[in-house]
Amino acid sequence: MRKLGISALVAATLLLAACGGDDEPGGDATTGGDETAAAGETPAGDATDEAGAEDEGGEAAAGELQAALLTAEDLPEGATVSAFDVAQLSSAAEGMAQLLEGVSYEPADCQAYDNNPLQKDGAESAGMSATSGADVLVNAVYTHASADDVASVQDYYDRCGEITISGEAAGQTLDMTVRTSTVDAPEVDADEVIAVETVTESANMPAVPTRVIYMIDGDRGVYVAGNPESTTFDLNALAAVALDKLKAQG
Repeated sequence: MRKLGISALVAATLLLAACGGDDEPGGDATTGGDETAAAGETPAGDATDEAGAEDEGGEAAAGELQAALLTAEDLPEGATVSAFDVAQLSSAAEGMAQLLEGVSYEPADCQAYDNNPLQKDGAESAGMSATSGADVLVNAVYTHASADDVASVQDYYDRCGEITISGEAAGQTLDMTVRTSTVDAPEVDADEVIAVETVTESANMPAVPTRVIYMIDGDRGVYVAGNPESTTFDLNALAAVALDKLKAQG
């Protein structure tokens, strides 16, 4: 199965964040705080209580990842926090890839991006989203991170800074251009950091930018994504908070 480029994957993330909160099973998805847990994963408190030293990398690691996510207390008042299983992004990307089978990409080799660090073999991950009005924020953390993750992102956008997408999907004609560039990253105490900003231009949709900030600390990674023009979510400030929370989990 072909995988979508990283820009489309982030778009799928934001779509899930904006539309999926009320669809998540259980009440925790919209309550915020440390009690939120991704669908199908063990809540952070349970993992921390039950995991012993022999379970290192298992339930304890899952609990630490959950505790490293932003919560309602870290966000502006009134923001609605939802948790989601990062593995859902793979299904969303595959579903979108099927929908876009008849669509052409130029350059053609920019359609696939098989090195998404959150979904590398053996990596554990956790994610959350927050909404406030029309603004959406996404935060995810994962294990088995390395400097190669950032290098891979940089390499992809060096090759695929502008992608033209055309054709027909679900009876709709597509004619859009996706432009992505690296932008100034916030000054944070990370081993590696990169920020990329994507704008999709089409006659059928507003040209809303999406910025993703990737940070690596040791063997764990964290990213924060959202609209850099948002007056609600300060991406640079929240990236620093997200990194600090990751560091606090060791």
